[in-house]
Amino acid sequence: MFRLDRRALFLPALWLGLAAAPGSASNGKTEDAIRLFEARQVTQARPLLEAAVREDPSDARAAFYLGRALLSADEVDQAIEWIEKAVALDSERVEYHLWLGRAYGSKALRASVFQQPSLARKVRREFERASELDPDNLEARFGLVEFYLRAPGVMGGSLAKAKEQAKQISRRDPLQGHRAAGRVAEHEKRFDDEAQEYSAALRDFPESPEPHYWMGSFYERRKDYARAFEIYEKLLEKRPEEWNACYQIGRIAIVSGERLDRGVECLTLYLSHTPGADEPSLASAHFRLGLLYEKKRAKDLARAEYTAALELDPTLKDARKALSTSR
Repeated sequence: MFRLDRRALFLPALWLGLAAAPGSASNGKTEDAIRLFEARQVTQARPLLEAAVREDPSDARAAFYLGRALLSADEVDQAIEWIEKAVALDSERVEYHLWLGRAYGSKALRASVFQQPSLARKVRREFERASELDPDNLEARFGLVEFYLRAPGVMGGSLAKAKEQAKQISRRDPLQGHRAAGRVAEHEKRFDDEAQEYSAALRDFPESPEPHYWMGSFYERRKDYARAFEIYEKLLEKRPEEWNACYQIGRIAIVSGERLDRGVECLTLYLSHTPGADEPSLASAHFRLGLLYEKKRAKDLARAEYTAALELDPTLKDARKALSTSR
């Protein structure tokens, strides 16, 4: 019996941000809830979405966003139920299939070896359907890259198919093609080739911040923290408004135990702005700032940050655990 890699089907946070689906009918509660959801106020959005689906069971957008709210709260089975309903109501929405695939993947991570093959097939089916609906949708193709790389062969995994998807991505978007090729190289443990892909992206697309994050993450995974810090500091010198680089410096300070004062400075700066849809939340920044204060043995400051994180996002389990153990 084969077991799915426990990291299998996981998609990096930066891949998951999707705008509200246009064009479907919905009531005022749905619109208000979506605005709250996109503003990271998921706890406030959820009761509005629950009311919206009660009032109009045919509201696909309400069902979809309710599923996403449940998924963010780690209520995976209920999330799948509502996103499946959204797909049944409006089967032509690419993002519905993408999120259904992700929800199945989340369930697969904790499923028994007997359940995993069926769930893996569902993940692949949804990503493939999303790609069929929109062949130029890179999120769908990246989802397939991850699936083919991480799933065992008996569950549909295939290095050859992952490489083909990476080629398709490159044909449509050369910048993202470097990212996809780097991901395949990482899977094959061709780390020099992976670094070369990200270096080529930095060279060929000097105005894009994205390759800096790929390279910074590469150095972090190799535990070369000095270079990881350097890549983000250089990005900030070039683009002071690149808030996510500031966040990453704070995060790496936690992981490495180095440059703690700089990490505190960067996360404090990050908290002074309003994050975009693809940026880490303020709750996450408060939580990580608390971790930094823990490392600096400033327990009172750490608890204050954990409390602030939970006020913004009561579902943040790591912050709740940290607060309970910070004495």
